[in-house]
Amino acid sequence: MEISIRQIYGCTECVEIARELKEWFTDRGIERLSADVRAYETYGAYLDGKLVGFVVVKLDGRLAEILWMAVRREYQGRGIGTALLGFVERAAKSRGCSLILVKTSGDPEYEPYIRTRRFYERRGFVKALAIDEYPEWREPMALYVKCI
Repeated sequence: MEISIRQIYGCTECVEIARELKEWFTDRGIERLSADVRAYETYGAYLDGKLVGFVVVKLDGRLAEILWMAVRREYQGRGIGTALLGFVERAAKSRGCSLILVKTSGDPEYEPYIRTRRFYERRGFVKALAIDEYPEWREPMALYVKCI
């Protein structure tokens, strides 16, 4: 399985991937993602020419923020998210970033985001902050960071 990762622009297919993952992406999230894929760097993971996952990254000085990341349901658990994350780490480091952060749902009961938080923790991210009700989302938020 050879995963190739390359930059993509204004990725409407990314939005379609997110729409299929309703347990992670609300309608409001889809709306924000639609704007963010045009405003920030977006990278796609491809297998045999098919887009199977993506990550949207905001680079700001020494900080890289992962805004969105998703992998098609049928490809989850195959290392695609890990490959995307590794790519972001290498790209951010090469551009002088020393810290990667990601905000995710902090809901302790919601299983899809329990898996998401474990994914980041297993890859060296540390929970740096929890906000009981993040005003923008109106739900708990967990902020994870990783020094690179």
